[in-house]
Amino acid sequence: MAPNYARQLLNDVELKEECTYVRQAFIGEYKGRESYVLNPYFGSPASVFALEIAIARGGKEFLVVGEAGAIKEGVTIGDVILPAWALREEGTSYHYMPPEYIPKPSKRLFDALEKEVKHQIGRKRIKIFKGGIWTTDAPFRETEDKLRDYSSRGILGVEMEASALMSVASFRGVELAVALVVSDELYKGEWNSGFGSKKLKRTERLLVKAALETLVLP
Repeated sequence: MAPNYARQLLNDVELKEECTYVRQAFIGEYKGRESYVLNPYFGSPASVFALEIAIARGGKEFLVVGEAGAIKEGVTIGDVILPAWALREEGTSYHYMPPEYIPKPSKRLFDALEKEVKHQIGRKRIKIFKGGIWTTDAPFRETEDKLRDYSSRGILGVEMEASALMSVASFRGVELAVALVVSDELYKGEWNSGFGSKKLKRTERLLVKAALETLVLP
């Protein structure tokens, strides 16, 4: 949904042919600035593949809009998570950074994105959380003991790409930040799914708009 909404906001859209590392790719203009939108396949290897190609073609600023499962009580479907750091339980980032490395976003982009997200959200009933994100390659191994442990350490949610993307961006010397909408809740003892909910779709559209607005800032 997010790439399709981004396409609606752009002018002079040019579709790129489908390829092995993305589902969808197009380029367009937003407020006088050219923006490239990629929709990679999920998971760290595929997302990093797309990021590496984009960097090789000259990209220097990247904003990632995605979804995450909440593991912290009080973080609910349709809320926003802005990852300030990431826990690495994926394999891709270890080919770029040593094991002790803690992935973080570009401070400049993160601060600008946070400000724009708050502006877009306004007084809507959507909460914004900053904190850790847990990136894993094994979505069926999000065990209860890990949920309790990681939540107690300030981790808000779980997904499959953020730590790898932050690590690669740092390694390559480009700027990247991430904004996530909560798609499901894992902390209630049973899975509460919100995929396709109206609140999730609305928040995702707001994050796409915030990302585009952030990229056109001087």
